[in-house]
Amino acid sequence: MGDVLEQFFILTGLLVCLACLVKCMRFSRCILLNYWKVLPKPFLRSMGQWAVITGASDGIGKAYSFELARRGLDVVLISRTLEKLQATATEIERTTGRSVKIIQADFTKDDIYEHIKEKLTGLEIGILVNNVGMLPNLLPSHFLNAPDEIQVSGSPV
Repeated sequence: MGDVLEQFFILTGLLVCLACLVKCMRFSRCILLNYWKVLPKPFLRSMGQWAVITGASDGIGKAYSFELARRGLDVVLISRTLEKLQATATEIERTTGRSVKIIQADFTKDDIYEHIKEKLTGLEIGILVNNVGMLPNLLPSHFLNAPDEIQVSGSPV
């Protein structure tokens, strides 16, 4: 009887140690995922060589541009101000070594889309970050209840 009881406690102890080991491995994996890249670099490139970012000369659009270039994509920057576009493009090329194209476009105008289409023809585009700051109006509203005109920086289009 004593041998059976001893074997039972040994087996129970081994199972408890195994369960603790599995929990520690799961915890370590969660912690280490913060330090490892969740998506491998080739994943973004597999969607296409180029990323197109609108509103790319300031703020979040600029941050997206740098991050996508840092992750190995060539970027097309679209924004209204040519000087800011050129400065951002130069900085991205210098810091990341990636190719950068710029397109000056004012999204408050209706005749820009053909120009953008011409500039993007032939590029293998995998990612679009649409970051143009255009609102249906200055007050919050449901999208389907928004007026037909769009306001940019407080001026109706």
